Amino acid sequence: MDKKLVNKLIDGKIIYTIVYDQSDYYTALNIATTINKEYKGHLDKYDYTINLVEFSKFSYNTKATATYILNIDRGVEKIADISKQKGVISFSYDINNLEKGLMFSLMIEKSTVLYLNKENLSTKKIDFVDELFQIVRFIN
Repeated sequence: MDKKLVNKLIDGKIIYTIVYDQSDYYTALNIATTINKEYKGHLDKYDYTINLVEFSKFSYNTKATATYILNIDRGVEKIADISKQKGVISFSYDINNLEKGLMFSLMIEKSTVLYLNKENLSTKKIDFVDELFQIVRFIN
């Protein structure tokens, strides 16, 4: 959905980074396994790699094209800030994390709902395709 995705590729690949609390390692591993079974190493025309990172080890030097944050109690603001500085999409399933600076929340309700933190639209490093704005619900 990011028209500038090619600028965020690392060694020609999408690096999908899952950030987790130590107690959620197996959840992160399960998500990575599920994604790999479904997409078999390719998203659209790009190869991808899934990178699992414990939240205390996440830094500006962490390779990421997109960050998915599991349910962590602390450190969300730091991850959101670094993701914003790098111009990569950040999201979690918890809508409350939008208040902490993450860009998206993906909620499974009666149907799948994608929430977008409106304040994050001002970044110049991400340029979304117009179709995205037709499917998201904006949160201030």
